[in-house]
Amino acid sequence: MYRLLAAALIVIALTCGLGRESAAQPSTYGDAMRWYEREGAKGSAKAQYFLGLLYERGGGPRTKDLAKAFQWFAKAAAQGHARAQYKISRAYQFGLGTVSDPEKAVLWYRRAAGQGLPEAQHNLAYMLENAVSTERSPDEAVRWYRKAAERGFGPSQFALGSVYIRGMGVERNLAEAWTWLRAAESRQVTGAGEARAALEKEMTPEEMSQARRMAEPRSPR
Repeated sequence: MYRLLAAALIVIALTCGLGRESAAQPSTYGDAMRWYEREGAKGSAKAQYFLGLLYERGGGPRTKDLAKAFQWFAKAAAQGHARAQYKISRAYQFGLGTVSDPEKAVLWYRRAAGQGLPEAQHNLAYMLENAVSTERSPDEAVRWYRKAAERGFGPSQFALGSVYIRGMGVERNLAEAWTWLRAAESRQVTGAGEARAALEKEMTPEEMSQARRMAEPRSPR
């Protein structure tokens, strides 16, 4: 079961940062695109973030250019745009359009996480749990996982279930673990259902009864 959890969490760590914002529209409206570029140059964080998305993914006559995307995201991030802060965090973590710098990734993840962005909270927790360019801090990792999990972020619900199974930064509690794995499963997080089923084989009837009572508020309605 532990190997299953570890493999699934690695996949989540690499993919959870794809983001939930809508895709940048193809640039078929030249006037609109020029307006965004003009407003971005004048300092609009929203326009700068949009332009970052456009260059990150490519759209219309603009080809994909991660370096330009990073430049626009960085401008918006400096103004406190939470999703732009998250984007440059990932850029620094994985070397997307800039030189990889995990220490800067942690710094910017903290800023975005502090603004309540669950993706940033999750990735910061992962780096704290695994000592990625920062001192390992299981207690703090659990706090950030919990913040994101309580906002309904499936990958953090899966991670929180895992830490309760392992007793990492918390007291081991299989009923608590089951409820978070069930919540992640209900959000179709890869591997959550298999991990929950494997965990059930280790649980007593009393633990299962407690888990089912706890699970109701954590599953989407």
